[in-house]
Amino acid sequence: MRDGPQRTSAFPTAHCAACQRVVLTHVIYENDAGQRRCVHCDGPVGVDLRWISAGALEAEGYYFGPPPAAEDAAGGCTTGCGTCATRRH
Repeated sequence: MRDGPQRTSAFPTAHCAACQRVVLTHVIYENDAGQRRCVHCDGPVGVDLRWISAGALEAEGYYFGPPPAAEDAAGGCTTGCGTCATRRH
């Protein structure tokens, strides 16, 4: 993991049905009630909110700091782990 958030930081994630993956979430307030939404499509997410570490968040395809190396022809980053191509991040 690159330099970034403290190891004790936690980030709210949930499964987004529209994006078909685990996503970061944010809260919107409508009619004085908070609702969790996907940071990508702004759609509602499930109620099974998980708070995960920065390292686990990077494993889900997010990153901290400068963007990772450019994607190669196979559709993934250049780390060779295979996660990007498999998960289509």
